[in-house]
Amino acid sequence: MKSLHEEALWKAVTTRDRSYDGTFFFGVKTTGVFCRPGCPSPLPKRENTVFAFSPTTLLQDGYRACRRCRPEEANRLDGSVKTVISLCRVIEESEEVPTIKELAARVGLSPSAVARMFRRALGVSPRQYADAHRRERFRNALRNGADVLEATYDAGFGSTSRVYEGADAHLGMTPKAYRDAGRGQRIAYTVEMTPLGYLLVAATEKGVSSVKLGDTRDALMEELRLEFACADLEEGGECLGGWTGQLVEYLAGRLPWPELPYDVRATAFQRQVWEHLRRIPSGTAERYSEVARQLGRPQATRAVARACATNPVALVVPCHRVVPKGKGLAGYRWGVERKRQLLQLEGAAVNDS
Repeated sequence: MKSLHEEALWKAVTTRDRSYDGTFFFGVKTTGVFCRPGCPSPLPKRENTVFAFSPTTLLQDGYRACRRCRPEEANRLDGSVKTVISLCRVIEESEEVPTIKELAARVGLSPSAVARMFRRALGVSPRQYADAHRRERFRNALRNGADVLEATYDAGFGSTSRVYEGADAHLGMTPKAYRDAGRGQRIAYTVEMTPLGYLLVAATEKGVSSVKLGDTRDALMEELRLEFACADLEEGGECLGGWTGQLVEYLAGRLPWPELPYDVRATAFQRQVWEHLRRIPSGTAERYSEVARQLGRPQATRAVARACATNPVALVVPCHRVVPKGKGLAGYRWGVERKRQLLQLEGAAVNDS
């Protein structure tokens, strides 16, 4: 978390600066305890100290609350710090990074005022805080066994290329070294031009493992290499040709949606969501909340949206058939315009104005 001026946070701990109480917390690796900056307990060694801006983060990492300073309890904070903390929670809980205008609108302030409050309380901008939070989520996902692609979208990054930008700074190594992806697998691939741009399809003998849409062949190939960094990639393949041909014909409007087999790693919930999406009739669309309700998990709307965002096989699992309430089509990994075109291709009524 160097971008959050760790040394400034450490200074607040060493001086027991209570003005930072509630703004951030620190955990001690050797004791497994986390505290407020103003805690009167003996100071830990710098190398044994970790920082977080939410007690939940440290609790999830196995730390327990200090009995002396009780960091999990409410604090008496001035209004500006409370505002910053509330906006930090908004950032942490958002699927996409909110703009500073959106954050300012939530608290009835100007964007410049919000920026000043973040700088004064945390030493960073809201965007820098969001980036640091996403990187931490990415690291946690990798540590918990997710592959690079799953961790990328679980953390809220738009593509694996975004993760690799500056990876040395926030991982200390490349993501493929941090978490091997595709080791020992033999994966065939091909790239074709379609009415929606370039289409990359990769597959094992069991089924399709990756489907990507993009503007350039090189960009799609780079993502494939990052996604399956340790796999043996080879161009072409008998089964692959047939599956790709069906997708190309579908995108050209000459064939109905093809129900192809897929071979991807997934959690039980992700697979449950994806199988439901494959049962949504072509030409129709469902709300995220409707999908959650039909799965018997009415409170899991956000989890459904995340399962759609982490879908590695576009078209094969038709996540474009899920839309938010109201107007707009929401985010789509391959671009909202492509989502609109896919829905129109299938004859679905589109209301994205």
